[in-house]
Amino acid sequence: MKYIGQPMKRKIDPRLIRGQGRYVADIHMDGALSAAFLRSTHAHANITEIDLEQARKLPGVVAVFGPDEAAELPCLPVVFPNPNLISVTQRPLDRTVHHVGEPVAMVIATSRYIAEDAVDLIKIKYEKLPAVSFLEDAARPGAPLAHRHLESNVAMSISQSIGNAHERMKEADVVVSHRFEIGRVSCLPIETRGLLAKWSHHQPEPMLEVYAATQSQHEMRKILSETFRISEHQVRVIAPDVGGAFGAKAPFYVEDMLVPWASLQVGAPVSWIEDRMEHMMSCIHEREQIHEATLGVTREGKIVAVIDKGLASTGAYVPWGVIVPIITSSLIPGPYRVTDYACDIDVFYTNTVPLAPYRGAGRPQAAMILNRLLDEAAHELNMDPLEIKRSNLIQADEFPYRTGLLSRDGKPQIYDSGNFPKLVETVKSEGEYEHWRELQEEYRKQGRNIGIGTVVCIENTGFGNYEGATVRVEDTGEVTVFTGAATQGQGHETSLAQVAAEVLDVPLEKVIVREGDTSLFPYGTGTFASRIATIAGNAVYKAAQKVKQHALRLAAHELNVPESALELAGGYVRKKDEPGMHISLGALSHAAKGGAPGKTYDLPTDPMLEATDYFAPEGAAITSMSDMAVVEVEPETLQIKVLHYLSVHDSGKLLNPLIVTGQYQGGISNGIGNALYEEIVYDREGQLLTSSLMDYLVPSSTEIPEMTIHHIETPSPLNPLGVKGAGESGSIPVLAVIQSAVQDALRHTGVKIHKIPVKPLYLKEQLSKAALEEDEVAIQ
Repeated sequence: MKYIGQPMKRKIDPRLIRGQGRYVADIHMDGALSAAFLRSTHAHANITEIDLEQARKLPGVVAVFGPDEAAELPCLPVVFPNPNLISVTQRPLDRTVHHVGEPVAMVIATSRYIAEDAVDLIKIKYEKLPAVSFLEDAARPGAPLAHRHLESNVAMSISQSIGNAHERMKEADVVVSHRFEIGRVSCLPIETRGLLAKWSHHQPEPMLEVYAATQSQHEMRKILSETFRISEHQVRVIAPDVGGAFGAKAPFYVEDMLVPWASLQVGAPVSWIEDRMEHMMSCIHEREQIHEATLGVTREGKIVAVIDKGLASTGAYVPWGVIVPIITSSLIPGPYRVTDYACDIDVFYTNTVPLAPYRGAGRPQAAMILNRLLDEAAHELNMDPLEIKRSNLIQADEFPYRTGLLSRDGKPQIYDSGNFPKLVETVKSEGEYEHWRELQEEYRKQGRNIGIGTVVCIENTGFGNYEGATVRVEDTGEVTVFTGAATQGQGHETSLAQVAAEVLDVPLEKVIVREGDTSLFPYGTGTFASRIATIAGNAVYKAAQKVKQHALRLAAHELNVPESALELAGGYVRKKDEPGMHISLGALSHAAKGGAPGKTYDLPTDPMLEATDYFAPEGAAITSMSDMAVVEVEPETLQIKVLHYLSVHDSGKLLNPLIVTGQYQGGISNGIGNALYEEIVYDREGQLLTSSLMDYLVPSSTEIPEMTIHHIETPSPLNPLGVKGAGESGSIPVLAVIQSAVQDALRHTGVKIHKIPVKPLYLKEQLSKAALEEDEVAIQ
């Protein structure tokens, strides 16, 4: 049966559409208590006094914990340490707060209502400290220190280089420079974070059970076992249905430590569900970077050198190291042939919510820089911007391509495969690029501001460490797949089942995928970085191949025929030239158990018709994409409307084109929000000005355009299935392609677009600035 590559509907959707999803908030335990947090109202301050007594006296309150009670708890670990990183991680309920929204006290009560009321009764006094919230302020000499024990706000300095960019830049015929101001955003899944923790002491040893909305249940188990000094087998973490994540649910937060700790203190299950305001002021943010970049090209438009100087914020702490700007530094050259490149990015602490990977994770920022510089160079050379990009692409016969840079894991960065020119050819033909250029000229004569943006970029997907899978044939003939992955809507239940179903040649409906529970599979890395199809998919493939071989060997024994004469078909093992001679996989599963107790096991396979295998990639599989956007900027209101959006992707061999297309549509929608609407804003004192969805603008379905998605497939040589990641790819080109299109629409006005998101008020400011500069030139 052919399943891999087929556009099959997701198995989970009927259950979710009928409202039968089971999220953390839906899980109830007898005697469970509710938690609520008092959060700091200051960006940087010392707690001088805290009075918990009135809160403790409120009927229904079971316990109230402040800094003194939680003093035994450790700081959070650095998940991705780096020898050059000056790391500061968060301490639960610390007496010094470093951003607005940081928890300073915790109430446990019989209901969330009572807990919230008790929070309001806590009396607290602060000694306010100097705070720094703006990235460029943090970089200035003499700036307030986000952490007083540090000598500066620099968390890490990142340098990447190829050749000698500064010398080569002198040889360029045309040099263009551009500033990029990329705003901060929230991950904003529909389901916020949540935990339910319960301890059991009637076992031979204490056992901790945690239900969590998490992307990384095994990492959470590891940290909890270290925190409470118990073995990992004493901790079970279950991720039930998870309503979106996008990176927000990958880090380990102080609440993840405090809720299980509180459960231990009060001797009862404790639950906590984050509300939206808490999410905005305490769940990770991303994107915030500022770059000054320069490109040198020949008269023919060939890249000579690229130089980038950047600033990046990590917020108050480093929950995941500084992976995001490292990724940005390594991927600015992207799909282009760049022989001389220099990039220096300084990462700063600020008194704001910490930053960590959000869908795209540093790659949208990287995709902006060189693509937009090529736009500017094309303008200077009077070239077509898509043509200058096409002429600088790495060619299909150059793979594997060594960039000369280091990847995020510190190893040499190598592009495994791709066909970047074909992406552009497809954009040009399917997007009717030439036709839109003709329309643009016609519309401009009518006073309409039409702009066309293009971009070509890549994502390094399928990073390690590893993932594993167990494939088991049940006595019923059904196949169960166990994996350490955890889904937040990616469709694992279908795509991973397709792999096992094809290898074992069983109906797809007979394959059940079970994941998201540390008791089901012992080890796993997590669901992030567009890695599950590439890594877990290949682990399922390898395990299923082993089960297939076991089944053939056992069937040969049971049917008394040579193994080479057999094949799997429709849930049976049968003789190739005599299909009537067969035995079902269910019967083989039963036979593999070895018969009655006490009987000598004499079968030619291991007991049980199952196998476990792992897949650890040797490098990243390079997904590539080229997008085209057509926008119109309304002359009076400066509102931006996306008229046309086309995206062409190469994610290697597609396990399920329907699911992959859905991932791209979702990623593009994320990107349009980031490009045009969404922005987390702080004032200079570190007060959050966008703490609700009344202030933080998110696009609705009416703002998301119809989009056309095309696929090309260049299989990755790095894994048996030839797949590459797709989960984050849709979001990566969007910032660049929208800014490119808006700049194209308004270039005749003299406006320079530096900022993301691009909003009407910003355009008004830039138009006024351009007009003023034009007047000054006229006067001179």
